[in-house]
Amino acid sequence: MIIWKGWGILAVVYIGAMLALLGGVIGTAVLESATATSVLMPLGLLLGGVMTAAHGWYLNNTRPARRADAWAEAERPRLEQAAEQGTLVVDNVQPSSREEAQGMIESVLEQGRRSIKGGPKHSVFWIPMEIIGIIAMGAGLIFLVMSSVDLLV
Repeated sequence: MIIWKGWGILAVVYIGAMLALLGGVIGTAVLESATATSVLMPLGLLLGGVMTAAHGWYLNNTRPARRADAWAEAERPRLEQAAEQGTLVVDNVQPSSREEAQGMIESVLEQGRRSIKGGPKHSVFWIPMEIIGIIAMGAGLIFLVMSSVDLLV
């Protein structure tokens, strides 16, 4: 049973699709060459790893950071307006000065950013997609070197 969170299943899809496309379809069916297949399979693993790492990095790091910044940008005017009107209350504490209110606003925004960025990660078996991609790229490189050495010998 495969356990994944979010779009983590795409790690399996990307790597499997590249292996099947390059090794199975192109290497075996089109070129009909065992030598080509022995080079194209590791290349498929490498390319699937690149796709997985890039998409995983976007899903787990880039997009949450953008969402956190957009939230903070939208939330700041509301908090500043509440501070000007004297209705700003954070953790049942109302600020007594403008500087204290500004510090409270920054604290609320930073806590919200951390909460948004620290949301659920897209993963397979609790391993983030970008790590799976890096592992697949490393394995693809190792197998590519091994198949190249076998071809030279």
